[in-house]
Amino acid sequence: MADTLQEQKNKKKQSILSAAYDCFLEKGIQKVSIDEIVKNANVAKGTFYLYFKDKTDVIREICVNISKKLIIEAFDAIKQNKSEDFAQNIVAFVDYIIEYFKAHKFILKLLERNFSWPLIENEITKEQEDPQFNEIYNMFFNNPKVVGYTKDAINKYLFSIVALVGSVSFSSIILKQPDTIDNMKPILYDIIRKVMI
Repeated sequence: MADTLQEQKNKKKQSILSAAYDCFLEKGIQKVSIDEIVKNANVAKGTFYLYFKDKTDVIREICVNISKKLIIEAFDAIKQNKSEDFAQNIVAFVDYIIEYFKAHKFILKLLERNFSWPLIENEITKEQEDPQFNEIYNMFFNNPKVVGYTKDAINKYLFSIVALVGSVSFSSIILKQPDTIDNMKPILYDIIRKVMI
């Protein structure tokens, strides 16, 4: 059966995103042009502009997709080994993300400091309530430590945790500042536990 028009559009958009991702990994974001992306995606330059305003728009979408996937994987991992200690669950969630970044430095370089909850949440809102992210919210909402907190307050917690993890990971794994990530983990986890009290 032939693909519908929407399926064809989705395939073209995904082809552009995949080509851009491959180019960025190979050469770095700054050295890749839109012309290279469309050549590797095997689409016309005009097709690129049907889906994206510019290269920054492509980068943003790639970062959102990677970040969403990573957050879901981290959440799934803690569900399998869930502790009664809420703070310990958050530390396990963060540890999964850090270990992923240690194993995939090229992705951390691509994300730079763009591993961000607001970007992800904006995409979730566009998608009309993603069930996987609703489950993450429910984990927060149903915890006695946050009873009475609004969704806005929980978003601020999530933002703070994700931003802190992204920033510390990039600085420690890529720049090795102020120390290696393994030496920074105990400090980071101590901060998280204190925030969760």
